[in-house]
Amino acid sequence: MKQAHLKKIRVVVALVFFLSLVFIFLDFRKLLPEFFYDSITFLQFIPSFLKFITVFSITYLGFIIILVLTVLFGRIYCSAICPLGILQDIILWFKKKIKKKFRYKFSRPLDYLRYPFLALPVITFLAGTVFFIGLLDPFSNFGRIISNLLQPLYIGLNNAGAWILEKVRIYFLYPEEISYAVPVTFIFTVFILVLITWMSLKRGRLYCNTICPVGTLLGLLARISLFRIQIIDNRCTRCGQCSFACKSTCISIKDLTVDFSRCVGCYNCISICPEDAIKYLNPGKQNAANPELDKGRRKVIASIGLLFTGIFGLRKSLSAQDVPQNKQPTEIEPEKHFAVTPPGSLGIGHYTSTCTACHLCVSACPTQVLQPSFLEYGITGLMQPHMDYETNYCNEECVICSEVCPSGAILSLSAEAKKTVQIGQVCLILENCVVYTDHTACGSCSEHCPTQAVRMVPFMGNLTIPEIRPEICVGCGACEHACPTRPFRAIYVDGHYIHQVAKKPEEEELEQPAIEEDFPF
Repeated sequence: MKQAHLKKIRVVVALVFFLSLVFIFLDFRKLLPEFFYDSITFLQFIPSFLKFITVFSITYLGFIIILVLTVLFGRIYCSAICPLGILQDIILWFKKKIKKKFRYKFSRPLDYLRYPFLALPVITFLAGTVFFIGLLDPFSNFGRIISNLLQPLYIGLNNAGAWILEKVRIYFLYPEEISYAVPVTFIFTVFILVLITWMSLKRGRLYCNTICPVGTLLGLLARISLFRIQIIDNRCTRCGQCSFACKSTCISIKDLTVDFSRCVGCYNCISICPEDAIKYLNPGKQNAANPELDKGRRKVIASIGLLFTGIFGLRKSLSAQDVPQNKQPTEIEPEKHFAVTPPGSLGIGHYTSTCTACHLCVSACPTQVLQPSFLEYGITGLMQPHMDYETNYCNEECVICSEVCPSGAILSLSAEAKKTVQIGQVCLILENCVVYTDHTACGSCSEHCPTQAVRMVPFMGNLTIPEIRPEICVGCGACEHACPTRPFRAIYVDGHYIHQVAKKPEEEELEQPAIEEDFPF
């Protein structure tokens, strides 16, 4: 049976996944419903796996589906579902348009590179950190490329369009503030993009078969796939067309073999073969009496099983306003013990051990208070988002980050439940406050506090000064963001290592005015 149609199907599926994933990272207007985010990230291997071991629900079994597909047909994930793999295919498509006579050639596997790149994130994950998983996870790297490099350009084009349309009184578009990544995140993201571009142009899917830990893991499983791409000896004329088209450089015409552990399932070979001599076959039927094959298959299954058993066993913006400015620079620096993690993340321990820094929450955050970190969580938390109250503050009713997080680092949280989640507590340094130092009327912090954890009390003459009630503070950061003192703010949020429950503000009953007589008409 002809299998040439497989490539067309693969291309269509890949484009659907790729464009959908690009759009969820660029969707700053929040046009997409929550279920779309869940659906399109369901099959992303690393986020799905992390969310499953965090929540332990059958609704997060996407990684199991990927494993089953791999055991059946090989690395389907790498060519049709993984956005970083599809990005490499797009780069190769442009190369083919420029250099039409380019040909690949068979190369030996670089096992001395790919297996250490798999072992490193696995071992460190078992030790309790997702640092190397976050650095190497293909979905997270793709997310950082889109959110840190493409999204600012996208918003810039939107703002330019909004400005042009406004001139002709069309208000379909509205300007959005552009947020730029911190230097270390930007540099690392550019490095990864340059690296995969260079490796793709040099040797096709070399990145997927050397550096990507997901590709190597699935490659181990592909060794025992029930259906594999194979060359039919009596049909093959050794023309070499399949090898020239193989972007994984895994087809040896000399030996008439396909290294299926490196094959990413692009189906270029099947579609280009003039003799229909290369196709999916079940090697089990041809080798039913081969005990070595069965022994090898059992060995791979046992190794993968032990790996997952070990893992489960060892781990369970404000608009511009006229606000007073301090006359003299403030001198007392806030003493922050912990960085602030987003509501739903439970605390620093859970968050930093689960977040892969894909930056989907950063892209989705409407106030852009979630920003990539530098050393706020330490070196192992590099690029994991934190609440940056200099940029903005967290809206009381917003739970978008908990809806879009694909790895379970930020768990689902209702808007009502969020109102009592205390991610940090307000702290006040009176010696930095303009009311105290300059005897100037202010009150920005109290005006913006949604729970009235900051209120103004009499101070001197007609002046009022802030007073804090930390027990009802939720740590949203509105007060810190609004505080006008520089370089050090007079009021700030100190993060909790483990999130607490805030007390509900007391509701004051309004006195009913006395009505002496009925309304006259």
